Amino acid sequence: MVCINSGIQGPEHPHPGRPYRAIGFPRTAYVPNNEKGKKVVRLLREAWRRRLIFTVGPSVTTGMDNCVTWNEIHHKTEWNNTRGHGYPDPGYLDNTLKELALHGITESTLV
Repeated sequence: MVCINSGIQGPEHPHPGRPYRAIGFPRTAYVPNNEKGKKVVRLLREAWRRRLIFTVGPSVTTGMDNCVTWNEIHHKTEWNNTRGHGYPDPGYLDNTLKELALHGITESTLV
């Protein structure tokens, strides 16, 4: 579970000095407890350490700007698929590995 609070954008954000909104936190993501799922979790931790999981920008969900949003690395946020963000999704782990690699996160890049 991750909890991010609203705040002021820093120099690494699109509009330094302006407020940003953290809507819908805390957020929880689910990964299967199997060998590939554990690999994905290790890589997601590295992506978190590198600050690649979330970004500040327009929210597709709310239509508001300057919001904390997912940053092109998909997460499953529900056990079932009632809203389209859960399981079953047989390609999820492979797709997530590809998305992580596009951000430079692979097993060979782990510290």
